[in-house]
Amino acid sequence: MSTTSTSPTSSTGTSTTTTASSTASAKWQHAGLIVELCGAAAFLAGCVLSAHHYAIGACFLGGAAAFFVGRRLRKG
Repeated sequence: MSTTSTSPTSSTGTSTTTTASSTASAKWQHAGLIVELCGAAAFLAGCVLSAHHYAIGACFLGGAAAFFVGRRLRKG
């Protein structure tokens, strides 16, 4: 009677388990999506309200900056 053992590696060499780095990357991508959406909303609010007043102009520029920061976080 012979026994055979199976190894945990697959023939393709790829792993289907989730690592800590991919989970952290997914969290950063989700955070980037939220920041990007908030930035787009602030940018649109600035467009609607016009950039004639300082506070509205700050919202306009801050929204544009947040949009691009969020996009950069999502790209990781």
